Amino acid sequence: MAKEIPPPEEKKAAPEPVAKKGVPLKKLLIIGVPVFLVQLAVLFFVASKYLSGAPSTASAATTEAGSHHDNPEAEGEQAVQHMFVVKDMIVNPAGTNGSRFLLVTIGFESSSAEGVKELERKEIQLRDILNTVLTAKSLDELASVGQREELRTEIQARSGELVKVGSVTNVYFSKFIIQ
Repeated sequence: MAKEIPPPEEKKAAPEPVAKKGVPLKKLLIIGVPVFLVQLAVLFFVASKYLSGAPSTASAATTEAGSHHDNPEAEGEQAVQHMFVVKDMIVNPAGTNGSRFLLVTIGFESSSAEGVKELERKEIQLRDILNTVLTAKSLDELASVGQREELRTEIQARSGELVKVGSVTNVYFSKFIIQ
């Protein structure tokens, strides 16, 4: 009997490494895009808050305007402005039963720095006047751009009664949001 020679063992091939799959495109879009947009929004708000060149308070605006007044050459180039700002006042317009509101920031230009100081001292009375005038207006009156000039004139006249030194020469709406 002949010895059977076992067939040569075939070398087992090394298992092929399993290719790692990347992050599926669908998962990347669902998670990555919103995260990117949130980061972009945060960056925008941080940059706009800390990199804006606007003065942050009314007293800084008055000080800046006062420095122009001391320099006669600058006075010819740029008009002197004395400003007082009432920031972020929230009122409920007439007839809305508290369901709607107006967010407004109003700047008052005065003919003198003393007038601005007087407005600062009487800020509570000024806010009361603004509250009275704005809450007396209906939503339609406040939303109408055509009636905005009448509102400005009324606020200027009523706030001008507070100022004994100088006068309120102009009223500006820097924020006027109806919600």
